[in-house]
Order: sequence, then C-alpha cells, then structure tokens
Amino acid sequence: MTKHGSRILLKTRGFLGRLVAVFAGAVMLLTNVPAVNADNADKRDRITESAEKVCQWQRDKMGISQDESIFSGDFLQNAGIGSSDWLAIGISRFGFEEDYEAYLTALSQRVKALSDTDNATEWQRCAITASAMGGDPADLEGIDLVKGGVYGRDENNSVGKQGLNGWIFALLTLDTMGYKTPEGAEFDRERILDEIVSSQNTDGGFSLSKGESDIDITAMALQAIAPYYNDFSRDDVRKSVDKAVEYLSGKQDSSGTFGSAEADSQVVIALCSLGIDPEADSRFVKNADLLTALLSYQNSDGGFSHEKGGDSDELATGQALCALAAQKRFELTMRRIYDMREELSVLQREKLDGINGRLSDISDEESAEKALKLFNDLDCDERTYVRYGAELENAAEKYSLTLSDRAFTVELAQTDHGNGCVYSIEKTEIYKGKKGFTKSDRNKLEALRKNGVTSGDCTATAVLLAHAKADESLSDRDKIISELEEMNSKANELYSEISDLNSIISRELYPVDSVGKDKKELLEKTAERIKKLPESERKKVTSADEIIKEAEDKNVTVYVISAAAVLCAVGVFTVVRKKGKKCVR
Repeated sequence: MTKHGSRILLKTRGFLGRLVAVFAGAVMLLTNVPAVNADNADKRDRITESAEKVCQWQRDKMGISQDESIFSGDFLQNAGIGSSDWLAIGISRFGFEEDYEAYLTALSQRVKALSDTDNATEWQRCAITASAMGGDPADLEGIDLVKGGVYGRDENNSVGKQGLNGWIFALLTLDTMGYKTPEGAEFDRERILDEIVSSQNTDGGFSLSKGESDIDITAMALQAIAPYYNDFSRDDVRKSVDKAVEYLSGKQDSSGTFGSAEADSQVVIALCSLGIDPEADSRFVKNADLLTALLSYQNSDGGFSHEKGGDSDELATGQALCALAAQKRFELTMRRIYDMREELSVLQREKLDGINGRLSDISDEESAEKALKLFNDLDCDERTYVRYGAELENAAEKYSLTLSDRAFTVELAQTDHGNGCVYSIEKTEIYKGKKGFTKSDRNKLEALRKNGVTSGDCTATAVLLAHAKADESLSDRDKIISELEEMNSKANELYSEISDLNSIISRELYPVDSVGKDKKELLEKTAERIKKLPESERKKVTSADEIIKEAEDKNVTVYVISAAAVLCAVGVFTVVRKKGKKCVR
C-alpha cells in the first residue's frame, strides 16, 4: 500500500475504512489469491526447507560439496533405476539448479539396454524421468520410450501385464507432454482410462491385481485419472474419483498418516493432482494434517525413512520429495508434478485463481451462471486445473444450467514429440540447464587420460561429451570432442563385451566345474575373450579366473589323452610288426 493510500485510511478510520477493508476482502475471495501473511509464508518455507534438506542429505551421502551437482558420479550410474529416478524427478519439479543434461545423458545410456520384453513400467518410468529432465521421451537418442512403454506393445506383452500399475504409468506417460497415440493403436488414452476406472474395487480402492485394495495403488490411480475429473461427459471417472477419495480418507489414521512415508507421499501427490489441499481439506485433517504427517518421517540427516525412527531410505526420500514438489506446485497454481509441459503463464494462473475463487463461493443462481460461463470458456488443458468441479456440477444441476462437454481424451492429445520443461519455482523462470565445459569437467578428462577408460566410464564420457558439445567457447573444442567420442566408444565396447561374456557364462557355462565336453569349444573361446580384456576389467566378468583355469585344464586333459593314444597306437604297431617279421621267417 502506498503512503498516499495509508493517509486516506488514517483520515477516514470509520465507515470508509471498513468499506475499504470489506472491498479488499471481496477482491481476495474473487481472485482466490492467498493473503501474504506469516502462516502462508511458513507453509511454503517448511516445504522448501524440507526439500533442501533432502538435497543436502544426498550430497552428504555422496560426499560432494554444495558446488557440485547431485547429478554426478555414482548417482548418474543409477539413472533409470527407480529410487534414483524419483529423487531426480522431485529435484526437477522444484527446478533446483542441477545438471539435468547430465542425468538425461546418463538415462539415455540406460534405455539402450531396454528390450521389448522388459516390463512396461520400466519404459514408462524412464519416459516420465526423461520429460522431467527436459528431454523428449519420444526421441531419446533415437529411442521412443512412449511407443515402447505404451502404444507399441501387443496383447502378449500388454501394458497391463504386470497389473494395474502398468495402466497407471501408461496414462501418466502420455500426459507428461500430451502425446498422441496412432490411430488404431491397441492401447490409446480411451482404453487405458477405461481399464483403470473399471478396475476399482467395491470399497472405492484399487489394487495391483485382483484382491484387497491398496493405499499406494489407489493414490497412484487417482494421480493418473485426475486430469479427466472435470470431463463432464465421463460420469464414470467422476464417480470413481469421489469413491477413491472417500476410501483414502477412511484409511488415514488419527495422527494423519497412512502408515509409511511412501503411502503418505503418494496420497499427497494424488490430492494435489485433484486440486484438494492435503493441509486444509477436512477429509484429510485428523489430529494433524497429511503434509505434517509426511514431514514427521523426515530424519535429522534430511532423508526420509519408511517407518518413523528408521534409517533414511532413498526410495522413501525420493517419493517424499516428489510429494513436497506436488504440494508446492498446488499452492502456486502450477502444473501437476507429472505434467511436464511448458509452465502455466502468470495470466493463466491468475485466471484459474479467479475462477476457483468464484466456484468456491457459489451461493445463488447469478453466481453459478457467472462461474459456469468462465468455466465453459476454458480449453481442456485449463479445465483440468479447475479445483471445484463438483461444486460446479451441483450448481448446474440445482439451477438447470448447461455444462459444455469437451472430449478431454482427444484434446489432451496434442503432440508427437516435445521436450519437458524444467521450471525453477524459486526464481519463477525456466531453468535452461548446465551449459559449458567446467573446471571440474577438465579435471575428469585429465583423470581419464591418465588412468585410461574402463567399462564403467560409459556415462561419465557421455556426459563430458555433451558438455563439450554445448560449449562453443571451449578451447580445442573439436579436439576434445573427438577425444571424448573415442573414449566413449571404447568404454561402450568394453561394457558390451563384458555384458555379453556374462550373459554367455550365466546361460551356457555355469557352474563352470560342470561344463561338459560339448561346451569345450565355447569354453575355450570365452576364456580367450576374457584374456584379451585389460586386467582391471577381467574381475567384472563372472568367474573369469575359473573359466580360464577350466579351459586350460580341459586342454591338458585332452593333450594327455591324445598323447596316451599315440603311445598306445605306436606300441600296437610295434608288436604287430614284430609278429609279422616272425611269420616271414
């Protein structure tokens, strides 16, 4: 408020002052913009503070400084593995300054090993992670994770072969960027949505396969179908959501928790995806609200434990960080945690805040008509972020108003390709990622030059190569790029050779001491391949020493047998010859 405005208020004090206060309150309600007060500041501060503690926990665990990116070293080696991916997604949805390009590069190394027979959720999780890192999962180093994890599968290797989570993550994958499915695809949005909704149990919950309802799976199902709740042509989706929310509310205990950090995290993400506040909605505030219950699992070291008082666990910590990001995004009217498209503009967010404010205060036919008009003017993307769809539907029915139908499953299919958006919540800007070849990168390159490249350097060389290519001001850039390409190629060759050897040994030559004569040639060839590896790489081959020894022992045995056979043959020949001579005489 300006000094001039303050003087006016001081002079009027009476009626006019009260009128201004009432007007200000009305504007607040109209726009649904929370007042800037200590409570709201504390809410957001505790979320950010908790998230920053998680990041510090991971740094401490890795033994790296504040200046180094979490996305480095051993952490990158686990890209494409569940616990690391959830932590990476949580970090990206806060938009913390980390080396997203490095993680994306490491992930691309991992997905090269995926096959058509791998579980659909492997493909889907990698696709979601790629989007979160700012990449395009439909073209990650030439690999289409969306096709491999969703519409490219057949009935023999169905999206739902593992259970309901395959259908859930398939829908989340499509909606990360609004990916289309080809016409006639076996697994399209419509079918996936139908499969999820029709799997609901009579108690309102969902389960991985047929059986007792599960809190985590129910929350995950809600996360997937949440964008379709305001599709008023899908009454089945709306009823399914309402029943599932009721089921979850009934499963929350008196202290506000669902029994584990992971369960609390999944429910927080589900509620935020639906526009329900885990901190304030009466259905999820017992003696404590749900977010407070989740934070009670955070240890003094910054990590989260599965059970209260347990050791910090990477999976629990990663999922909790995702929940914190979901909560903060909900409070700021930002995109859902698994919606990786370009962030909603300030104007869009203000418009949604205004509509949500009107919908929360429908009191008569006039206010219902105004709210309905605002809603009907929205496109499907914006409609998915309206928080009071139930109130709007009730008002439309009460006052005989018409809600326009839009085909959500059609309109949300927007693109064939697209890069996810990493947005810094604190700086309110798109995070462009790391650019340039740093001093740390130079040190790593020197170490590779000095120590040589190993099979474990596939990711490290790929990341350095990406950084070098991105730095147009790098001195000797072409030379360094060429050198790193050669290093990366060598590292991948070693890795492929070791992987192939291990595969042969596990399938054909194990246990080694029981290998029969029919495998002698394979044993010898395998031993020769192992011998050609650098000494430091041999130990990465299963039973390498035993393979070499067994091959040598079999050769010795064959030699001894052969020598004995020759001696025997010579002896027989000599005897026959002597007898022959006697006959001649």
